Amino acid sequence: MPRSEYPADPWVKTYAAPDDCPGGEKLAAVDFDLPLYPRRAFNSGRQGWVIVRLDVDSDGQTENVSVERSLPAGLFGSNAKKAVEKWTFEPPRDGPLQNCRVLIRYRLGTVSLGG
Repeated sequence: MPRSEYPADPWVKTYAAPDDCPGGEKLAAVDFDLPLYPRRAFNSGRQGWVIVRLDVDSDGQTENVSVERSLPAGLFGSNAKKAVEKWTFEPPRDGPLQNCRVLIRYRLGTVSLGG
């Protein structure tokens, strides 16, 4: 797929630092595996991104994981959500974190965390 056909990245200011949580604390992953590139997306040359919203409890476990936005819609979201639900983080210093965001990019068969 030519670069001109890549789905546009989210340029909304609130997504500028997707690994930050409200209040300024950064997420520090202890154990995480990136999602796999969905076979049907790979085979058809599709690319995109997903913004996943999550909470982190006082033990560093994820809670309330949801897809906030994804492009193209319906292609990468459930794959990203399932992966993030299994992640663990360093326990937050000041109690549970809420409304954290993580940007996951799907490009040319590769999955990466965006920022």
